[in-house]
Amino acid sequence: MGADRIRMLTRGLAVAAALLLLLAPAAVAQEGTPLHMTVSPKAEFTSFSCTDPVNPFLCDVTATGEVHSNLSTTSGTVDYTLVVDFSPSFDAPCNVVDETGVFTFESGTITVHSHHQDCPATIRPGPRIVTDFQVTGGTGAFAGATGSGVEHGQSTIIYNGTIFI
Repeated sequence: MGADRIRMLTRGLAVAAALLLLLAPAAVAQEGTPLHMTVSPKAEFTSFSCTDPVNPFLCDVTATGEVHSNLSTTSGTVDYTLVVDFSPSFDAPCNVVDETGVFTFESGTITVHSHHQDCPATIRPGPRIVTDFQVTGGTGAFAGATGSGVEHGQSTIIYNGTIFI
């Protein structure tokens, strides 16, 4: 009877350990929060510099604007750092943009990054902006934030996705 009891306890412990291992990832998984940010069409360029002698159409650009988000009861600001490639000329209908945006709200900042080709709606891949973005960090209430979504727009730029805090 002692050996049967030990065998039963051993099996019980093995089943409990297996259940614990199966449930552990669910306990560790983060639940995402919907992220929606809308940048006002009144965003302003604050600097524009094209100083690369090898590619005079490669420009460093900064811009700032007002942003509204479901994560803040008050409006905030966004500061963009952009590298824009206008090649083959400034008259080209499309350009390629490497974009980092820092969205500042009362409770902290959210940093996003995207890379996209911008073209008018009449030229593929138009419209002006349709691309994926990644949440790459944050501060304050958004410290360590990650996530992703879709950025789209012409004059108003909209970010829809999921943020993990």
